[in-house]
Amino acid sequence: MRLEDLQSFALICETGQLSRAASQLGSTQSALSKTVGRLEAEFGVPLLERTARGMAPTAAGAQLLAHARQMATVCNDIQASMAQRRAATSGLLRIGVLPVLTHALLSPLIASFLPTRPLARFRFESELSTRLVERLEDGHIDLAFVALPDSLPPGMGQLPLGQLRISVVVRQGHPRLAHFRQLADLAGEQWALPNRDMLLRRWLDARMAAHQLSPPTVIVESADTPASFAVLLQRSDLLGIASTAMLIQPAGHGLCALPGADFHWQHRLGVLWRQQATLSPLAQEFRDLAVAWCEGRTF
Repeated sequence: MRLEDLQSFALICETGQLSRAASQLGSTQSALSKTVGRLEAEFGVPLLERTARGMAPTAAGAQLLAHARQMATVCNDIQASMAQRRAATSGLLRIGVLPVLTHALLSPLIASFLPTRPLARFRFESELSTRLVERLEDGHIDLAFVALPDSLPPGMGQLPLGQLRISVVVRQGHPRLAHFRQLADLAGEQWALPNRDMLLRRWLDARMAAHQLSPPTVIVESADTPASFAVLLQRSDLLGIASTAMLIQPAGHGLCALPGADFHWQHRLGVLWRQQATLSPLAQEFRDLAVAWCEGRTF
């Protein structure tokens, strides 16, 4: 018994005519007659009879028709289920990520996600949090991993991702390391820092201003992440800033965070999405994995 034969038989019963069923199937009356003959030979009973209105199922044919319809329902359910499964395991996921989180969060997340979702594809862009929120609003990205602002535009969903902990850092063996105990002790020091429009830099400038101190004297400035300064800080007496995640990675080898509460601050991280847009199963699964993976972490 073939599934195609049952589907053809059901259509013959529903249309009442071999010619109409053949037209809908793109087949011929002769081919459908052979299909019916094959089924009757297999089951050993007549399945169709001619009436004034055309072809109608016999008692045995009516029973077979009921089974055929059940099988059609099961097949449709299987196809729908597999389509949903494919949607959850394939497709393009567009992600925006804060530069400091690219290596500490996004890369390990994708690495842990891909073995079970080999058909998934990723495209990510690294931007400031404010820019990522704009990109999300415009529909250019599906998820944004950001430092959470005090307020979000309407229609944004968010879930927490732990804390971003930033520290003032210097190379191990810095000649004035023992002297640095509070922010005022950094007066006159030279720095390698992100640009003024980057969140980490703004936090440092605001912290200095809150202590009524002059802005840091910046010798090297870049729009890149603090990790790009690692080698420079390791080989000079410049001061910089770094996340906790960077300091425990190979790039942070040879650097140390200054001791004391003045030299550390934290900010909430989160993942954002547009509530009014349909989030794909793939995006939902990746978002939920990120939340679970980040629980209790400090970056």
